[in-house]
Amino acid sequence: MIKPKCNICKKELKEFGAILLSPPLKIKKDLVKKYHICKTCYKKIKRML
Repeated sequence: MIKPKCNICKKELKEFGAILLSPPLKIKKDLVKKYHICKTCYKKIKRML
């Protein structure tokens, strides 16, 4: 079973949080980077928006 870690705090995700997608890459316009984010870090990011 795959157990992703939050790309911000590096803790293992115990439940689903959020996925952050980057803008398209310059090299391949159809590729984006995907970041897993825990619920706690998501709440912090959401406050910044």
